Amino acid sequence: MRTRFTLGAMIGILVIIAAVAWDFQPQMSIFIEDFEEDLGGWIGDADVPVDPNIPGSNVEWNVSRVNSLAQAGQSSVKLYIDGRQDDGTVWIEKGFLDKRNSQIQVTISFDFYSKSESFNVIAAVVGFVGTYNPEVEADFAVIGQANEVSGWKTYSHTSTLDTGSSGELWVAAGISVRWETEMVYNLDNVKVEIG
Repeated sequence: MRTRFTLGAMIGILVIIAAVAWDFQPQMSIFIEDFEEDLGGWIGDADVPVDPNIPGSNVEWNVSRVNSLAQAGQSSVKLYIDGRQDDGTVWIEKGFLDKRNSQIQVTISFDFYSKSESFNVIAAVVGFVGTYNPEVEADFAVIGQANEVSGWKTYSHTSTLDTGSSGELWVAAGISVRWETEMVYNLDNVKVEIG
């Protein structure tokens, strides 16, 4: 006995196969923050040394939203650190939740502003992708030098993670001091791709 499939039945089977295959495709989530209204849930953090000029206090640092400079729109995030102790890292960070016990690839990319180009390494551009909240300079990967160009330049950092039982992941971007001076840089158009 031979079974015959009509054209309609064949199309129906192909649609079902395509739908099942689509369900098993990795889903990509994309989050973009341009800081036009606020910090969008991003938090400023730092790992800085003690200021020898002010016993018991750390060197000054600040993360703030400014309207004076932007790659797109009218706002960006300004990172400031008193780097005269030749040490310290300042960053913005944000936590996300994804599927638990999954292996995923996460990329953070952002536009970075330097007032001037320099052959001297004044600060490193750093990034973080992980399953915990970064708290110290050693948590970060160096992804470039801060003064590679005068103006805006795009940087990115990618890592593959196992999300574990919590599904929690963290991303961060910032600067790490490499020269004994006060420094200001800006970040804009932060994009996080999870998938």
